[in-house]
Amino acid sequence: MATMLQLFDPVSSTFTYILWDESTHDALLIDGVASQIERDVAHLARLGLSLSWVVETHVHADHVTSAAALRERTGARIAVPVNCGCAGADVKLEHGALLRFGTYESIAALATPGHTAGSASYRWHSSST
Repeated sequence: MATMLQLFDPVSSTFTYILWDESTHDALLIDGVASQIERDVAHLARLGLSLSWVVETHVHADHVTSAAALRERTGARIAVPVNCGCAGADVKLEHGALLRFGTYESIAALATPGHTAGSASYRWHSSST
C-alpha cells in the first residue's frame, strides 16, 4: 500500500510531497525547501520512514532546495530533470525514466518544460494496487 503526505511552505509557495511504501517504509521526497528541512525530517522520523530519494521538479530561484542537506542528513540520493542544468545530482531523469522506491512504488519522469526549460512532473505508480 502506498501513502503520501503533502506539505506547503507559504513563503515560497512550494508544495513538498513525501511518498512512501507502507510495507518497507522506504520514502521519496519531492521539492524540499531549505527553510523547512527540520519540518520534513521530523515528519520522516514521526512516520518511521527511511528517505531514499530527494527529487526536484525544477531548479530555479523560486525556492531554495533542501536536497543537498537532506542527502547529508539521511544518505538519500538526489534526482533532477535531465535538462535542469543542475550539477551535483546523483541521477538526471530523462522523460519516461522510472525511479523506484520500496517494493512496489515508482514515479515516472514527465518532461514538462515551461516554468523552466528543465521542468518535470512525476506520475506516481504503485504496483500493489
